[in-house]
Amino acid sequence: MFLQDVRYALRGLRRSPGFAAAAILTLALGTGATTAIFSVVRSVLLSPLPYSDPVRGVMVWSRWKAFPKKTWVADADVFDYRRMCPSLESVAAWGSGEANLTGDGDPVRVGMAAITANTFETLGARPHLGRSFTSEEDLPGGPPVVILSYGLWQRRYAGDSGILSRAVDVDGVRTRVVGVMPRGFALPTDFTVDSASPSQLWVPLQINPAALTRNHGLYAAARLVRGTTAARATAELRSAAAELTRQGAYMAEDRFEPFAISFDEEIRGGARRALLLVFGAVGFLMLMACANVANLLLARAEARQREISVRAAIGAGRSRLARQLLTESFVLAACGSVAGLGLAWAGARAIAAAGAAGLPALEPIAISTPMLLFTGALSILTTLVFGFAPVLQILRINLSESLRDGSPGASAGRARMTLRGAIAGLQMALAVVLLLGAALMLKSLDALRSIDLGFDPGHALTLQLHPAEARYPEPRAVVALDRMLLERVRGIPGVAAAGLIRSLPLAAEIGDWGLDVEGFDETPGHNAKGDWQVLSDGAVEAMGEKLLAGRSILASDTAEALPVCLVNQALVRAYFAGRNPIGGRIRMGSKASRPWMTVVGVLRDERHNGITAAVKEKFFVPYAQFPAAREGDAARSMTLVVRTPGDPLALARSIRAEIARVDPNLPVSNVRSLVQVVDASLATPRLTGSLLSIFAGLALFLAALGVSGVLAYLVNRRRREIGVRMALGASRANVVALILRRGLSTAGTGIAAGFLAAVFLTPLMAGLLYGISPRDPITFGSVSLLLLLIAAAACAIPAFRASRTDPLEALRSE
Repeated sequence: MFLQDVRYALRGLRRSPGFAAAAILTLALGTGATTAIFSVVRSVLLSPLPYSDPVRGVMVWSRWKAFPKKTWVADADVFDYRRMCPSLESVAAWGSGEANLTGDGDPVRVGMAAITANTFETLGARPHLGRSFTSEEDLPGGPPVVILSYGLWQRRYAGDSGILSRAVDVDGVRTRVVGVMPRGFALPTDFTVDSASPSQLWVPLQINPAALTRNHGLYAAARLVRGTTAARATAELRSAAAELTRQGAYMAEDRFEPFAISFDEEIRGGARRALLLVFGAVGFLMLMACANVANLLLARAEARQREISVRAAIGAGRSRLARQLLTESFVLAACGSVAGLGLAWAGARAIAAAGAAGLPALEPIAISTPMLLFTGALSILTTLVFGFAPVLQILRINLSESLRDGSPGASAGRARMTLRGAIAGLQMALAVVLLLGAALMLKSLDALRSIDLGFDPGHALTLQLHPAEARYPEPRAVVALDRMLLERVRGIPGVAAAGLIRSLPLAAEIGDWGLDVEGFDETPGHNAKGDWQVLSDGAVEAMGEKLLAGRSILASDTAEALPVCLVNQALVRAYFAGRNPIGGRIRMGSKASRPWMTVVGVLRDERHNGITAAVKEKFFVPYAQFPAAREGDAARSMTLVVRTPGDPLALARSIRAEIARVDPNLPVSNVRSLVQVVDASLATPRLTGSLLSIFAGLALFLAALGVSGVLAYLVNRRRREIGVRMALGASRANVVALILRRGLSTAGTGIAAGFLAAVFLTPLMAGLLYGISPRDPITFGSVSLLLLLIAAAACAIPAFRASRTDPLEALRSE
């Protein structure tokens, strides 16, 4: 019987191709969008973390009164937490970076993390092959060993099962492979947005227990004792920090406050609110699609009143008729779902490509078996949602009246008109909420883009260079290599400026360094410090930064010249208030053996750790003078920035060729324009705004279609009435006004309901917005006006159609 109903439904759809196409397309849009977004939600929010018992895992961070944003921990803190916090079963730490991998193919630059021996155990992970590091390997002077990621093992070494008996070249050092991690494993920090190069190999951190420091530059994770919470761990960490402060490890006025946060919140927390917002929006869109198809089915059911009445009169029971209509709804839903799968596949691929930089995807964003099951469940649900209204209509059928003239009675017509109007109003209300959400996100994104970055991202190319310590062991060798590279790159046609910079703004976080500032009297809680940047001559010009006073870094600022530096406006305000900074002196740290650097220029403040992050004090040291300024090694990992009047990416091949001529074994990585760097920092709000805009556009279309359809139905229902009115003297303008009033009344009610719902719903977006209130009156007013205009346009077609009614023809047909 079910198959018979399906065949009958297919024949009916074939006889009504316009209706079938409209319904299937509408459902395909709703189903496809919903499935695509659910594939992202499943990958990011529902997939399991790659650790055993992840609820016991927490990240440990530091926070200061003067800098409330979370930051790294010190190696001494790690050892203190291990002995002072009983709720922490183990504490691990690691530092992130990159390494040159040579031999066995072309030289490549890959993400690398130096980890404590207990890191994998603390996270809850085991190697796929081999073992973890031993405590002896994790001490200074331990043997060079490495663990590879599963992906690196497969790509570079073709999954060689004998990899554990081999050695690989890491930064020019022969290093023995002792393990391979399982597929999908990553450190918690590898999932974050600012992790441009996730770790693909791991080496021992080798902390010296006899020479611990309070320099905060490590990530830390802990495994909780079973039954303990992150809140309890945070309380113990702060108790330990208070004790360390009493012991003199930290200054009391700095108020050092460590805290713990669960792995789930650390990895998914940043994307959860945005994804749930988008998923809620696509749910609204799915409801609108169902409402639209329900209206189509209501109109179709009314056109089939006589047919259904005949079937009922010859013995078909109401349950049989209801089953037939639900089967037809199911066939429509199935066809829409099949078409929607194609849209979902394309949408998931587009989202993965556009939003990969901002989403911690724990599994690939793709259509998989769970997605097919989700689509099937969605098909059944939509059948019930949009097929319910026609079934109710059939259950209230009046056989005698339907068979007498094939048309419903006045009361039945008014009831159906009310139902269809309510559905259209619901569509308009949902459209209001979606459009307001999209408008708020777009205005927020526009506010983010209008922030003064402190540099010009246009027409600039960036690429990272990483000379290996084994090949260039002395700081002078590194500086000489950098100088040669700059000279070769500047000789390329089309290069307007080129320079080297240690930490590229918005691409990597930058840390601070304690300072001595000549003439500045430190007070409790106000110690001089600043983010440290290293750059070459030409870097300021290549970055498009603005010099406000003094001069920039010059090629003559060599190791033998007078030590100099640049500072930003924030450092001037903090430590040179009321004084001219040009000619002032600062020193890295407080060691008397380190040289004083003379301030020769002031740069405009730039956004470095995030577009909305606070601008901190910052100083800039010439790359040739940096080894002496810090009394240590040169800045080895540098970013080459090249400015050109044309397309910056067009220069990439020529620059790579010049670098290869200088050193063919020098890896080049992260080749991208500076615009791409800025866009990557806006990945999540841009993706959210784009998706909401697409959904809002579809919602507007469906809402306008719903209102127009209701009015078309109204015109058809009141054709005789309109003919009588016109025969008695009603003008065309009167008829147009009559239909417009009804349509705008329906739309206005929906807009008012949506406006009211948005007042309560948009505050949920507060954490995603910048520079705009979630109840911005201008946005609310403009969206309401736009929807009224669209509703008026949707009403215009059936209204003018009604005005062209021929009274004689209308009355004759009756």
